[in-house]
Amino acid sequence: MKLLLENWREYLDESKLRVFDFDDTLAVSDSKVVVVYPDSTSEELTPEEFADHEYKPYENEYDFSQFDEVINPVQIKSVVKRLRGAVEAEGEREIVILTARSQKAAPAIRIWLKSIGIDTSKIKIVGLEDPNPQKKANWIEDRIKSGADDVLFLDDSQQNVDIVALLGDKYPEILMVSDRINVRK
Repeated sequence: MKLLLENWREYLDESKLRVFDFDDTLAVSDSKVVVVYPDSTSEELTPEEFADHEYKPYENEYDFSQFDEVINPVQIKSVVKRLRGAVEAEGEREIVILTARSQKAAPAIRIWLKSIGIDTSKIKIVGLEDPNPQKKANWIEDRIKSGADDVLFLDDSQQNVDIVALLGDKYPEILMVSDRINVRK
């Protein structure tokens, strides 16, 4: 019996990390990025369009201020169900909404989550204020270095998913699932 318990101890002591993107993963909103090009023309991009946009902060001006709010959000039920399941599950786990939005958006995201009946007391909202996929990977890697050994990452951006998935190669002892949510196509 003691040997059986010792064999299972590594699973009982696991540190679970559940990471959800916000835009086009948990919800679709009417927030847009305004891009001003060097010739002074501008356009508004949805999060989906921005995910495919070649981000050139050294060349273009970007206005992300609409993302400080949550404008007309519509939940993506399949992912919200997974978030709700993580919140309601027994056992310890760190649940994080990791977004490229500014940290200023955290109160609006929290209010929206509460409005759809999710207990936000177990959820941390991290606004990176940067759309660079490496920023999400770096944040998750820091959590791995702090002890997370069972990681689930859900995002709509294939670039984000791919770069986070590389952490599974770098840390083969970690259970790593990095999956793309595709709700618009």
